[in-house]
Amino acid sequence: MHKLCDAPSKAEEDLKAELVELVGDCKTYVLGMGNEDRGDDGAGIAVARKLKESFPRHSYSEHDGLEGIVLDISEKDEDAFVIFVDAADLREEPGTIRLVDAKEIRATEVTTHRVTVGLLMELLAKSGKRSTVVCIQPGSVEFGSEMTAPVNGAVETLVCLLSDIVERTTS
Repeated sequence: MHKLCDAPSKAEEDLKAELVELVGDCKTYVLGMGNEDRGDDGAGIAVARKLKESFPRHSYSEHDGLEGIVLDISEKDEDAFVIFVDAADLREEPGTIRLVDAKEIRATEVTTHRVTVGLLMELLAKSGKRSTVVCIQPGSVEFGSEMTAPVNGAVETLVCLLSDIVERTTS
């Protein structure tokens, strides 16, 4: 069963309200992270790729070189808010979506990313930009696996939710 963009669940409404409050009137950028070769770990990239169809200047994936994109955003003379999307072990059911506070992200953690989310967030903060991380609980991150149905559903949910937020802040 698919949820429709215009009929969000209570949890989706709460997440959207929290993001809208965080973002305010800032230009919003979505940066997707992950590894598509590891099934559900590619969820952040899938979200960014789908958003890029409608918002090519406000949605990027790890394949676009996030380090340079974060530097570009940090140098822009605008109020900007960056939403990182990544898979993370939330110790929840696969497909669970949750905002993760910056305090929960270590800048020096060992990760599969070239540059950690925490370090990218610190860079943005030093230039007066704000950011958050939206995490999706993976089901399978086995090499060569496909994205599972619950995580694919979470990707679709986030694309709908983030489309509304990005559109509101870019028009």
